[in-house]
Amino acid sequence: MQSISCTHTYGSSQRQWRSSRSLGSRWLITFALLSALFNASKISAAPSKTTQQSEELAACINEGSGFTRTTWNGSILNDTLPNIKVEKIWWSQRPPKFPVTVLTQLSVDRMPALFNQCTTYLGPMSAAVYLPLVQLDKDGTAELSKENQKKVSNEAARIGRMYDSIEASGGCQLDLMFVYEVFDSLEATMLYPVNTLRNLARMQVRTRLLSAIDVDMMISKTLSEELSDPARIAALEELALSRVATVLPAFEPSRQGPVGRTIADHVALASKGDIAKMFRAKELLQFKLKVFPRGHTPTNYTWWFQTGAPYPVAYKRMFEPWFITHWDVMPWFDVNFKGYGLNKIVHVASLNYYGFTFQVHPGAWLVHRPHEDTKVRKVVAHQASDVNKLGVKLPKNALYYKVTILFGAAKRAMIKGEFSPRLDDRMVACFNKLPWLQPLKQLKGSPVDASLFI
Repeated sequence: MQSISCTHTYGSSQRQWRSSRSLGSRWLITFALLSALFNASKISAAPSKTTQQSEELAACINEGSGFTRTTWNGSILNDTLPNIKVEKIWWSQRPPKFPVTVLTQLSVDRMPALFNQCTTYLGPMSAAVYLPLVQLDKDGTAELSKENQKKVSNEAARIGRMYDSIEASGGCQLDLMFVYEVFDSLEATMLYPVNTLRNLARMQVRTRLLSAIDVDMMISKTLSEELSDPARIAALEELALSRVATVLPAFEPSRQGPVGRTIADHVALASKGDIAKMFRAKELLQFKLKVFPRGHTPTNYTWWFQTGAPYPVAYKRMFEPWFITHWDVMPWFDVNFKGYGLNKIVHVASLNYYGFTFQVHPGAWLVHRPHEDTKVRKVVAHQASDVNKLGVKLPKNALYYKVTILFGAAKRAMIKGEFSPRLDDRMVACFNKLPWLQPLKQLKGSPVDASLFI
């Protein structure tokens, strides 16, 4: 990949932050209050609002959905798409503070993480919140059971109260889509439709600039400070339209649990100088340094701490940064990827396929807020270890086997110049039916050298 030069510079934050202890106390208190709010059965709050357009979007996505249950083998062996139903959409009534939207996806139990993310990113956000349901044969197969109807209703009420608290907090301007999917077994609920949810969240985006960032990543407050400057927005949009992806370096605390979460909260509010000291002291690490260094090493953390200017980096196999780009040129996510593994790696590889270059933002960053691993991540990690260390041959309906097959197919398509991410037909139909949605752009890529994937 060719290097790029860029004269665009970023301002540095001069704000002074409190000690990590006081910040940790503040965030632990916030989290405790948030948890109490989220689990409360009753709360006094103004009712959440919907709009005509949000109702049109929900109706369009649900059109023709019917009632079906997702099965493990149908999804893995036949690439059956998730049959997602939109229960409700809430759109912020507050104007966006700046025109860059962060989109994310999460399961209902991660709502506190969304609240946390919304406290340091002060612009528009779009989230798809997901509830998996199990309905066995004995509970009927023609319609949603009464028990599941109650679960959906209860979660919608809880999410609505949480949404109201976010709207009142003065943080991000949040658009939220609550969806559910019905499975025929508990095992099948591990097939979390990560890329479908990302695409649904993107449908709500109403700005030209956007960034898909996982909900467990805290966003440095310096990014919001910069994006409040119209001149910075103009420069960033010019870069993005020319297919330059602005990479946000990602970090993680060296500690897990409550201590790690306190560190992450501090890092999101700190200055670059502060986190440089933490990095040198090994309190803060490159994201996934110990388990998957290839994912972020191309970002070149050593140089990032030495420079105050943006700098180009080359795409390399398995690179998976988070980045800012433009609606018109950002590829969509391939909905065949479900569960866990390789979905973001393929998406970043598609940027390279579509002619993107990468430059690193010198003054904004992300930090992972530690949490317990999901069941599906543990299953995939175990299967990967069996294959790579023990030479185990997995069955074709094993999830790790499936994602490696999808990864291989994507690589071959990019080498041949034939890659195109699979999209949900119902979603595509909505772009034809709802003229107020931002247009669904068709991108054309170029064949890549096979050596890039070795």
